[in-house]
Amino acid sequence: MHKTPSANIKDVAALANVSIATVSRYLNGNLNRMSKATAERVKLAIEKLNYVPNAAARQMVTKSSQLVALIVANTDDYFSSEVFKGVSSILEAHGYVATMFDADSDIDREQHLMEAVNAHGFDGLLIQPFSSVSEIQSLVSRDLPIVIIDRETPQSPWPQVLTNNYEITKEATEYYLSQGYTHFIVLTSELAAATTRRERYRGVQVAAKNVDVLEVSETSYNHKQVKQQLIELLTKTTERTVIISLKERWLLEFIPSLVSEGYIDNVKTTATAFADTGMARRIEPKLKLISQSPFLLGASAGEIMVDLLNGKSGSDQKVTVVPAKFS
Repeated sequence: MHKTPSANIKDVAALANVSIATVSRYLNGNLNRMSKATAERVKLAIEKLNYVPNAAARQMVTKSSQLVALIVANTDDYFSSEVFKGVSSILEAHGYVATMFDADSDIDREQHLMEAVNAHGFDGLLIQPFSSVSEIQSLVSRDLPIVIIDRETPQSPWPQVLTNNYEITKEATEYYLSQGYTHFIVLTSELAAATTRRERYRGVQVAAKNVDVLEVSETSYNHKQVKQQLIELLTKTTERTVIISLKERWLLEFIPSLVSEGYIDNVKTTATAFADTGMARRIEPKLKLISQSPFLLGASAGEIMVDLLNGKSGSDQKVTVVPAKFS
């Protein structure tokens, strides 16, 4: 079968009776450098010839791929997909495409992904990192705009978009103390792996004296032992107890069965958690939760990234806090 040759930029320029440079300016959105009539002729020529710009060729000319990488900690968490939606909503409105990569709670995988982003023409990087500042700097060696999401990173040279982790967890703990609860069980992924978790845990520690910690593996999907440990901690004491889950994922996994089996009655024992979606409230409507907005975190990070990509001053070296609420 004879294949019709695809049109190129020269064909568009010839049909529109303009220069190749004018077509290139049109494709890159620089319409202020031509009349409306010229822009219309180029548009009609592109449509008539079914011309599809070569992205690789445009990247060589503009030095831009229009792609921005988002590396999230773990896509098993609803948090990650909501952050991605927020990031995408802003970037796409400004002509960029966000690509999400999953570190799968593995620092080695995260660092491999950063090396790949560094090597493959991405215009910017948004990251929810396990790695330190020095590690990120060594892996992302080219001049690439970076925005940190959901990780308090001391001495960071890049903008950070965070939740008020310490303050809101302390507020929630103090509320339960005022209601007569004196025993707290902190349900968390590995504390040492992320500053976010440590800040939340610190909020509990500062307010309460009787605190137990249960760490849950993100690399295992069999958590029967953790549930048994939870039950043992709940039944070993006569104190009124609160389970504080530092992420929604563990609330969704453990709390429903504890409610149905009578271990959580909202009198002697209750629970709270950082909640990223409305699903957590449907489990047990009586529970008070710490509601954060990962979508807004992502959108705020996307806005900062767009400013960095456009070279706007004042968009770097600052911390943006998207506050969570306890209710």
